[in-house]
Amino acid sequence: MLKKIGDRLTIIGVAHVLPKSVVEVRDTIERERPETVAVELCPVRYAALVGRAREARASEALRSGQLRLLITGKLFRLIQTKFAHQTGMPAGEEMLAAIKCAKEVGARVELIDQNIAMTLQRLVGQMGRGEKIRLIGEILLALLPFGGKRIAIEKVTEDQVVVWLLSSLKQSSPTSYRVLIEERDEYMAARILIILARGEGKVVCVVGAGHVPGLYRRLAAQAESGWGINLKYPVT
Repeated sequence: MLKKIGDRLTIIGVAHVLPKSVVEVRDTIERERPETVAVELCPVRYAALVGRAREARASEALRSGQLRLLITGKLFRLIQTKFAHQTGMPAGEEMLAAIKCAKEVGARVELIDQNIAMTLQRLVGQMGRGEKIRLIGEILLALLPFGGKRIAIEKVTEDQVVVWLLSSLKQSSPTSYRVLIEERDEYMAARILIILARGEGKVVCVVGAGHVPGLYRRLAAQAESGWGINLKYPVT
């Protein structure tokens, strides 16, 4: 999934476990030769991807009373791991490919996602008990070889499929949709606007396909004003 806004911004919507996403990311960056490559990572997730995360973090989470956040993060990673085994590509490989390719073309790398600890804390804090139980049940069901809703893995970046998946998440877990999609869309859109407002040339943005509709809607409206910053993001 690829969307262009004006002549300076290209958004690539990837499936975090789909091999063709790596190819699309590399081809787009090499073709566009951007000054900046923005990726859907925060410093913590980036450190984990490149192997700098320590097992001590688990012990630290236990000591600080953040066991719920640790378990929530593990459950979501289970889904990605399941798909990674099916496709032969580890989750997050397309983000590392984007960073590597950015360095090859001399582009600056920007990590634009909200800190994962804050995201998980908001998710756990705002989700009611019934919604938590229902979401965990759906995750566990999806991990079974015969369970969950079936969809061809190669289609998960197509526009209609993305809309359907977002609609399904919003219906089954409104809190997850708000915290994991809408709030992060707002956060990343603000970060992208700051980058564009510097006026330093082209930007290629690599995000999960589920963030493309929200980012496109927010940023397309700003393009008409010459990338002026006028975007509200609630801080709590």
